[in-house]
Amino acid sequence: MSSTRNPGSRVYVATATKFPDNSRTGKKVTDAFLTQLYNDLQHPPISYLGEHYKYRSADGSYNSLVHPNLGKAGTPYARTCAPKAMQPGALPDPGVIFDSIMARKDKNREQHPNQISSVLFYLASIIIHDLFRTDHAKFAVSKTSSYLDLSPLYGSNLEEQIQMRTGNGGRLKPDCFSEVRLLAFPPGVGALLIMFNRFHNNVVEQLATINEKNQFKKPDGNAPEIDTTKAKWRDDFHSNHPDWAKYDENLFQTGRLITGGLYINMILLDYVRTILNLNKTNSNWALNPRADIKETEVASGNQVSAEFNLVYRWHSAISARDEKWTEDFWAKNFPGVDPTKQKWHDFAIQAGDIEKKLLAQDPMDRDFDGLQRQADGTFNDDDLVRLISSSVEDCANSYGANRVPIVLRVVEQLGIMQARAWNVASLNEFRKYFGLKPHEKFTDINPDESVAKQLERLYDHPDQVELYPGLVAERTKEPRVPGAGLSPSFTVSRAVLSDAVALVRGDRFYTVDYHPKKLTNWGYTAAGSDVAIDNGCVSYKLFLTVFPRHFRPNSIYAHYPMTIPGEMAIVMKTLGRYNQYNWDKPGKLPDTQVAFSYAACKSILTNSDAFKITWNGNMEYLMGPSSKEFMRQSGGPKDLEARKAMQQSLYKDGKWESSLRQYFEKATKDMLKKKAYSLANFNQVDIVRDIGNLVSVHFVSELFSLPLKTEKHPLGTLTEHEMYLVLLAICTSFLKETDSVDAFRIRQLSYTATQSLGKQVQFQIDDSGRLISVTRLLDALSINSPIEEYGDAMVDTLLKAGLDSKHIVWGHILSTASGIVATQGQLFANVLEYFIKEGSPPQILSTINKLAKQDSDSAFEELMHFALEAARLSHETAVYRTVATPTTLPDNNGTLNVKPGDRVLLNLKAASLDPKIFLEPNTFDPTRNLEDYVHIGMGPHDNLGAATTRIALTAMLKMVARLDGLRPATGPQGLIHKIPRVLPGGARGVPYNGFLTENWDGVWPVPQTMKVNWN
Repeated sequence: MSSTRNPGSRVYVATATKFPDNSRTGKKVTDAFLTQLYNDLQHPPISYLGEHYKYRSADGSYNSLVHPNLGKAGTPYARTCAPKAMQPGALPDPGVIFDSIMARKDKNREQHPNQISSVLFYLASIIIHDLFRTDHAKFAVSKTSSYLDLSPLYGSNLEEQIQMRTGNGGRLKPDCFSEVRLLAFPPGVGALLIMFNRFHNNVVEQLATINEKNQFKKPDGNAPEIDTTKAKWRDDFHSNHPDWAKYDENLFQTGRLITGGLYINMILLDYVRTILNLNKTNSNWALNPRADIKETEVASGNQVSAEFNLVYRWHSAISARDEKWTEDFWAKNFPGVDPTKQKWHDFAIQAGDIEKKLLAQDPMDRDFDGLQRQADGTFNDDDLVRLISSSVEDCANSYGANRVPIVLRVVEQLGIMQARAWNVASLNEFRKYFGLKPHEKFTDINPDESVAKQLERLYDHPDQVELYPGLVAERTKEPRVPGAGLSPSFTVSRAVLSDAVALVRGDRFYTVDYHPKKLTNWGYTAAGSDVAIDNGCVSYKLFLTVFPRHFRPNSIYAHYPMTIPGEMAIVMKTLGRYNQYNWDKPGKLPDTQVAFSYAACKSILTNSDAFKITWNGNMEYLMGPSSKEFMRQSGGPKDLEARKAMQQSLYKDGKWESSLRQYFEKATKDMLKKKAYSLANFNQVDIVRDIGNLVSVHFVSELFSLPLKTEKHPLGTLTEHEMYLVLLAICTSFLKETDSVDAFRIRQLSYTATQSLGKQVQFQIDDSGRLISVTRLLDALSINSPIEEYGDAMVDTLLKAGLDSKHIVWGHILSTASGIVATQGQLFANVLEYFIKEGSPPQILSTINKLAKQDSDSAFEELMHFALEAARLSHETAVYRTVATPTTLPDNNGTLNVKPGDRVLLNLKAASLDPKIFLEPNTFDPTRNLEDYVHIGMGPHDNLGAATTRIALTAMLKMVARLDGLRPATGPQGLIHKIPRVLPGGARGVPYNGFLTENWDGVWPVPQTMKVNWN
């Protein structure tokens, strides 16, 4: 630490040197300085480099680097508090205890007072089995780790983990999980684990595709065939194919860290927020154990205790539906046996035999609720969605005494016996440990006289009440918003929060080693939270990723699955957020088919009666419920006539095209001057982020008087990049990527700004048909430009057509503006990349450089041909349409049969390579007919017409291509990074791509960044 860089150090040194050599005060100053310097660093270190410490071990060892075996599977339970009080020599019979204070009575079959769904308790079941797995031969030992590492999915040791893996690109075996004990739980638990399985497999596929910093480089050649049924398959894999084994290992382990990250965030945010009733507020406050608190140790490890094994037994909350399921499960596996009369030792033997049988099977061969696997090994999505969505609707039972289903009598007997074998402390001792007042009377434990009497008859004195029966029978908390949502007993409520903090803060992989460098930027974001979405909750990421064709992006079932939808409807109405969510029960969304041929795409785009713009509920989310009428009218005769008239209004004076060209040439030139900078001995700019994406933002803002904040209009409300994000959000609602998690994220992050923009523009339209911009009225000496005059004329035309202001704003102004910004930005980026990327013929770039330096109309026309041909070969355009009437269309070598309600994805990239229209389709030929470029200005949503797109694109290219020595920046910054999109329905054909964001933390529908240099 240099004193020249640290003022505090200078003060210490300056002060210490003023004292004599043997000064006591001087020594104190020096000692304080030394202490500070020493304590600046961790002693001992809590994070290492190196392969051995990079990933989680299968058994939890080396989580704590100071105590490598702390929390390892196969180590003993810890003890939380000492059992100092004497207990009677003869304790009550466990069966009698159950029958007295635990057995569910009819009067206590009541819904949870906070309307918590069974899904919360399914996640709790996973957490419990993640942390506790008592060795039946050695009761003091837990056979799983003491960390929330999702071992019920991955396995508790290396042998179990290997049994779950495929050896193929880091993937898990499909739709299965390791923990056999959870097969005896209601199937919603298993369905949730299968969702994490699918999330993991999606993650590793994305990691391999993105390959951030080349850390997942795929070996050359074909992947080896692996027979995972062989006992030593993994050893052979590593010996015979070390490169492929390393590739699989890195993907699997990183995928596990990311999936674990989502799991822990679901626990800390969705789960804990529900427990604390924060989900019923608009507060972003969260219990964050990972907070940077220097005085509190972190990554120190964890060892679960026997007491908490008992704290987490929440059988009272089992719903009536799941109680019935458990009774049926008992009848099937223990036929003819009365659960109220079953001997515990007989049950233990039979349950042990069932467990051994299941453990001997491959995870994919274990029966799961009778579901049948498909050819690819997965279960049918419909079945899994039915299980999880019905569980979201299933309200849990309330906590409290006499609420445990009777079918679990023998299970509770064993629990009481196990607690006695562990010699745990009493209920009052446990309470005192957590600073709670010990119960002095039995009515303190439970004010219900009948329960208090039973406790007194069992234990004589409150100090003698055993921990586990006491936790079950204790009085429950009343719900409170915020503060109390789970409403268990007071002791359980207090202990659970302490344990949650300890489990996360003590885990190295959720604290000091939880960062983008280890998870990758994309993975860190995929698992991460954003308070702009559901106040930070992340359940929707799991639901939308694994069931994209069943859950709408704003489904309440996906966003708040831990409280039943009926209750969340009341909550969201109170919070003013009801209209932000879809309330339909999830089901299979309309089929999506893909049109590849030029003929099919052109037929669909020009037939607005049979094929409607796909709003898909997303525009309703942005606009509110009043949008339904507008969306119903959209594409109708009146609407189409208005669009036609709107386009015609541009050409009345015959100057639109020249004005447009002048605007884009000047705007691009000005933007280059403003955004470019010198670097070393050349010039550089992000040609996509700062030029291509923003020139169109300025254009539509001027055309439609949008409140863009600029030097000319400082009173605008949205900056360039904010306006871009808002318009892109609107575009994703009807043109691109309508249902992807990333598109939903764009809409959510820009929701407030989008609402504000729509209201401002709507306010600006007056009865005379002019766009009145409040910010521009306030700007001194503001004079309308020619472009603004055209915007006024278009609005006037729409008002005369009889459209109301909301329809004009959302259906024409903002939809047009968003389409221009997204389409223009993408085409410009793709075209420029095509001309300058490595491998492009240098003579083409030389030709367009010469054309760009000429100002003649003929040169501009020739340059346009070059631009559109490059766009044909490089664009990534794909749009959706919804089918209104049954239609059959020829498509490549077959036919496209669609029915009302279906969606059609128009793969315009494929259509642009159709050899029936474009001879030698992969050859660059700038002499092709301009009208054949299907990706330019075709379809009723292109309100300004194809000519507008062509002129704007060419004008922008002209001002950039004239730069001498134009070339991509060296290295990855000079590339547009693309991610292949999976075509819906398993369709085969030319794929189209999404684009990585600048940080590589998301995949967006249009390019976001590419740097270029010039002399």
